[in-house]
Amino acid sequence: MTDYVAEAPELMEFFGRPPSALLESAPRSAPWDASLVTALAEYQEAIGGRALFMGDEAVVMTGQQTGLLTGPLYTIYKAATAIRLAKKVHSRFGVACVPVFWAASDDHDFEEARTAHLLTKRHEVTPLRYDPAAAVEALPMYRVPLDPSLHGLVDHAASQAPGSEFRDEVAAFLHESLDASGSLADWTARILARLFRDTPLIVFVPHLPAARALAAPVIEQEIAQPLESTMLLNEAGKRLKEAGYHQQVAKGATACNFFIEMGGRRRKVLFEDERYVIPDEHVSCSTDELLRMLASAPERFSGNVALRCIVQQHLFPVAAYVAGPGEVAYWAQLRQVFAHFDTAMPAVYPRARCVLTTRKLDQLREKFGFALEDLAGPADDLAERALERTSRAPARDVLARHRETIGTALRPLPEELEPFNKTAARMARKAAQRWAQELDRVERTILKGDEAQAAAVGKQVARLCNALYPSRKPQERVCNIFSFLFEHGWGLVPRLIEEISVDSCDLKEIEL
Repeated sequence: MTDYVAEAPELMEFFGRPPSALLESAPRSAPWDASLVTALAEYQEAIGGRALFMGDEAVVMTGQQTGLLTGPLYTIYKAATAIRLAKKVHSRFGVACVPVFWAASDDHDFEEARTAHLLTKRHEVTPLRYDPAAAVEALPMYRVPLDPSLHGLVDHAASQAPGSEFRDEVAAFLHESLDASGSLADWTARILARLFRDTPLIVFVPHLPAARALAAPVIEQEIAQPLESTMLLNEAGKRLKEAGYHQQVAKGATACNFFIEMGGRRRKVLFEDERYVIPDEHVSCSTDELLRMLASAPERFSGNVALRCIVQQHLFPVAAYVAGPGEVAYWAQLRQVFAHFDTAMPAVYPRARCVLTTRKLDQLREKFGFALEDLAGPADDLAERALERTSRAPARDVLARHRETIGTALRPLPEELEPFNKTAARMARKAAQRWAQELDRVERTILKGDEAQAAAVGKQVARLCNALYPSRKPQERVCNIFSFLFEHGWGLVPRLIEEISVDSCDLKEIEL
């Protein structure tokens, strides 16, 4: 990501244009298909969205899998970045530009979608997990049903998260939107629409019939030219590795870049021995048979992570796609795929990176002398460092005085022995090292001797880690937005949009 932000020439050759190019010239626009405009307007109304659009604007696109309570915080930061970036494009060039959030309702990775992580008022991170009664394996998210048990999950979240006068209002919305939704994807879309209600963000779901029909030509080309895009993806990945970068997407030689629904379940497709094979369904068909299937039922077909990027350009005049670090990596393999489909590749713009903190947490971090990235370290090591910085045990003063005495005595010894006996000098150096290690052990024993203080510091360190670097991962990759919404209310999201930066990829600390 560092090289990408710096627009390193050896990496930029894998992209259509660098991120800075977005703001160098006015984006091109084109009328959206009338059927898509109508479908999108109706969908915004159905989910409670208020975004207004004419259907001829340039687009800043972003997206994420639909999942429980919108998933990790980076989902929110993606949308916020797209909103700010679209506004900046409009301000700079005077052209209409709207942010669109691609809520990937056709994704079928339920294991990833079923869990959200809540930061509790006890400063612990607890998983919220959806366990539906029905079998949902391979179901796209727009087909995953919602059980009444989710009402209990909402109540549990509201009771565990830090709260305020906003708690009941936020919980009431979650209950009402849950009752109004027909699937996990639908519930996610309604939550996104509420979170960004007072913004121009358009929530798009690719399973809309109009969108499926308009995407059919992309799928048709993929079927008619089997495995061409797979080969291009893998070739780009190989070149990335040769240039010293990571290959994010590695496709099997016979794996196609689209899925087909059979029996309501999303199935992978292979091309083997000149025929298309759906192994999970034990189905095999010719190219012509699959093309006829597409023509009669385009709603059954969807692109994978690579083809989705082509479809978005086919549906919208996308000037930029707001991406997280992993997405930037796989977009680096797509330039030749875009050329294969005779489609312009948009700018790929890194999303904002944020951590939500409080004055108390900042004071605690300052007290222990921790930089934010330090919190990725082992908790025991952090607790030891914190004790070293804060302990006032008299025994430490005694030890420090004698440590200095011993050090003063031992430091010159190896050098003084060196002219007479090199072996003795080497042994003296090792002895000095052993003394230093033993004195470190003595100090650790002293620090742990005050059990009450050690326990208190351990709890404070755990609080810091859980809040800012849970499970030794960045907060934005773990914690869910409702960890903070029950306490700060719906006004939190407009504040985040206002405070993030689209001019820097540096981590932004936002004090709540």
